[in-house]
Amino acid sequence: MKKITISLITARSTILLVIVSLSLLVLGGWTNPNAQRKAIIQRLTLIKYPVEVSFKLKGQPLESTETVLPNEGIRSNEFDADPDWLKDFTISVKNVSTKTITYVNVNLTFPEVTWHGVPILHQFFIGVDKDKKFSRPELRLAPNESLDIPVTTALDEIKTMAKKLDAGSPVENVSKVLVEFHAALFDDETYFEAGEMWRRNADPNDPQKWIRMKGK
Repeated sequence: MKKITISLITARSTILLVIVSLSLLVLGGWTNPNAQRKAIIQRLTLIKYPVEVSFKLKGQPLESTETVLPNEGIRSNEFDADPDWLKDFTISVKNVSTKTITYVNVNLTFPEVTWHGVPILHQFFIGVDKDKKFSRPELRLAPNESLDIPVTTALDEIKTMAKKLDAGSPVENVSKVLVEFHAALFDDETYFEAGEMWRRNADPNDPQKWIRMKGK
């Protein structure tokens, strides 16, 4: 009877230890030993953009801690991710204007990967701008619709550019990137670029193709 009692106590102790271990895992989260601190940087601005920019990691909305640095004119969203996190990183652009967007330009800058002290830049061009020579699939992003831009689609090109420029730090292991929405073209022949609104010049003989819209 004594031996049975000891076995029961041992079994209960083992079960208790398992429960405690599982509880710690649940409370602490399933941590990745290879995870590193990363950051998405955006400039502080009073400009009213026609889009809202958000981010995803591995297909899920990015969970991050935001820090505003007014002296540097930026805000930084920090999070933990794998060293090669860029292959799982997506920029999401939501149309918050009242018009359909037919072309967008989003810039991705790598502060840690430089050429002669200048950070390398990759530009995403999506949709059709008839003033540019490049042929791309059409885009029609209606109000309240979102467009996902997976960085992995351009990662090989970015790596090649960094290698060609001998830019030093490997792109795939960077700890931060600067994301900037630069331009949008609308189906009514108006154009947003760098905080300014423009309309297409109706005079085809005028070398000035775009006219600034005052008060916009």
